[in-house]
Amino acid sequence: MKKFIVAAASLFMSASLFAYNPPAGGQNSLRITSPELLTGAKSAAGGPLLHVTPDSILNNPALPGFNQRSTLTAGGTLLFDSADDDHSLGGGFELGILLANRWCVPTAIIQGVFVPYEHMQLGNSMNLTLGYAKDITDSVSVGLSGNVGLLWGFESDWTASAALGAYWNYGDIKFLKNVRFGSAITNLGKMYTKTTVNGIKTTNITLSNGTSAEIYDDASMWPGIATLRIGSAATLVDAENFKFGLSADFAFPGFQDFVFDAGLQMQFFKIIKLSSSWEFDVQEFANDAKNILPSVGLSFNFIFKSNNEKLSSKGWEQSEVTTSAAWQRMYQNVDAVSAGIEVDLGLKDTQAPEITMWGDN
Repeated sequence: MKKFIVAAASLFMSASLFAYNPPAGGQNSLRITSPELLTGAKSAAGGPLLHVTPDSILNNPALPGFNQRSTLTAGGTLLFDSADDDHSLGGGFELGILLANRWCVPTAIIQGVFVPYEHMQLGNSMNLTLGYAKDITDSVSVGLSGNVGLLWGFESDWTASAALGAYWNYGDIKFLKNVRFGSAITNLGKMYTKTTVNGIKTTNITLSNGTSAEIYDDASMWPGIATLRIGSAATLVDAENFKFGLSADFAFPGFQDFVFDAGLQMQFFKIIKLSSSWEFDVQEFANDAKNILPSVGLSFNFIFKSNNEKLSSKGWEQSEVTTSAAWQRMYQNVDAVSAGIEVDLGLKDTQAPEITMWGDN
C-alpha cells in the first residue's frame, strides 16, 4: 500500500509540472464521432443500460470482455458554429469492429476528427485504437488498449498511448438492478505537445489604439496524461416494456482537473431508447469554456434476416441492427449533429443449454 501511495504521489507531482491548458473539448476529441459516444456519458461502467460497442474501449478497454456477439459500427458527426464568420463545417467519423470469441474480445476503431473553430479548436486528426478484453470471472473483466494518432492543420504532431481498465458486474443491490462498476487509466504515453491550437485560457492585451482585447493562449500538452476514470451504473426500473438507468463517472485528467459525467437512458418496448448525458469540467468552467447543455439521443433497433448461406453457417441468419441519432450544443455556438448504425451479428443467447443425462426409452 505504501508503494502505491508513493507512486501515485510521484505521478501527481510529475503531472503538475506541466501547465494545464488543453483546447476546449480536448479531453473528449475522440468522443464526438458517434451518437453512442456523444450521449454515453463516457461511462467506464458501460452506460446506464449497459450497451457495449467497439468505441466503448475509449471509456474503458475492459468493457467488451463479456460480449458474445461480433459487432460492426459506423458513425459520423457534423459540427456547425453559428458564430463562425467563415461558416466552416467541422465534424468526425468512425468505423469500428468487435470480434467476440471464447478466448478474448479484440476490438478496433478508426476515427477522424476535424474541428477548426476558434473557441473549440481541435485541428484535424486521424486515430486508430486497438483493444483487447478478457473475462477473468463470471462478473469481472480486464482490458488493454493502444491508440496512435496524427494531427495536422495547426502545426503537426503525433500521439501514442495505452490504457488499462477493469469492469465488475456486481448484480443487484436492493431496488437497484444490474449494478456495475468500472475503472480505467488512459493516456499513458505521448500526448500532443507541438500544436498551435487555442487552449481554454486567455490573456488580455492592449492594442495600439489603447483598447484591450482577449486572445487565446496556445494549448499545452493535451489530452491529460495518465487520466484516471472511475464510474458506476445501475438500472432503477426494469419492467417488461420499460427500463430506466443512470450512470455517474468521475475523471481526473492529468491529475490537474476534475470532471463529472452523468448519464440516463430509457428504453421502451425493447426497441426505442432515449439517451442523455451531462458533463461538468471544473477547469473548463473556471476558464469560461462552458458546456452546460446535455446531449440528447434517440435509437431504434430491429431484427434483420438474411438467407445468405455463409451468414447462416455462422449463426448470423438473424442480426440486430440499431440506428441512432444525437444532438448537443457545445461551447457557446457549436451544434453537434450525429448519426450512426450498429450491426450485432446473430442474436443474444438467452436460453440455458439443455443437458440430457439418459437417452429416451
